[in-house]
Amino acid sequence: MRAIKWAMGLAILVGASFHISARQDEAVDLRGPAPKKGEVTVSKTVFKIKNADVKLTAAGMTFDVKQSMTATEEDEVKVLTVDGRQATKVQTKITVEKIEAVTTLGGNDMNENKDGDLHGEVIISERGKDGKWKHSLVDTKPTDKQKKQLDKRVGPENEDDLYPEGKVQVGHTWTVDASALQRVFGGSITELKGKLKMKFVKIEEVNGERCAVIEAAGIIKGVAKEDEGNLDVELDMKGLTWRSVKTGLDIKDKASGKLKMSGKIEMDGVKAEIALEGPFTIDSTSKYKE
Repeated sequence: MRAIKWAMGLAILVGASFHISARQDEAVDLRGPAPKKGEVTVSKTVFKIKNADVKLTAAGMTFDVKQSMTATEEDEVKVLTVDGRQATKVQTKITVEKIEAVTTLGGNDMNENKDGDLHGEVIISERGKDGKWKHSLVDTKPTDKQKKQLDKRVGPENEDDLYPEGKVQVGHTWTVDASALQRVFGGSITELKGKLKMKFVKIEEVNGERCAVIEAAGIIKGVAKEDEGNLDVELDMKGLTWRSVKTGLDIKDKASGKLKMSGKIEMDGVKAEIALEGPFTIDSTSKYKE
């Protein structure tokens, strides 16, 4: 499962991209094999919010705003060292990190398109004995903004807590505690609470790769700690993951649901209250680089 990949979505694929051919009574190890030194994963994740309702109250005035946003990240992750089933050092090349946003106030659209603070950078991430990751930029000193983003990043944590031990058959169900998803959200959302109900629904072939299709649904709550203030976050999500039976790589993730955020913030010395509510989608793909 990926970030933010961390979350998954409900979708029906049609056409020639997949077909059902595998035995549905086959037992599968959903955890997959351990990572290998030198392997490189190429991933793309697109997070979208469409026409979210935003209410902003400041200086005795309330503004009703509509907001849409698309955040895209593409990266290449190379495993440098491994300890058992856990990668302990990786190199990440951020090939694309961009945000496109449209805010509508009083019938007027305000557009913002920008690259993220880590766009184009190469990051070395090392996992300490305490399980915490430290991140640094290659051949350059991070700016203050980049340092804050590096502090929020996570490394490629072992995903065994997300899947049952041993082989299971189609129809198997289990529950994942929100705390196991911290590796997905990193430092962007903390104090996670809630549970996801998981189900191994079938086996499909996606572009020639045999995949276990895993369904997830639940409500996750947490706190987003930003420079402007802390915001309470709630994600009511449903999703599907296509996880390679052979490699354990999530070939495809799709998620959808409702996002709520609210709290007190301070912008340019002005205290305000903000509440956001709207639909979101997450689409993610991954593959090994040849």
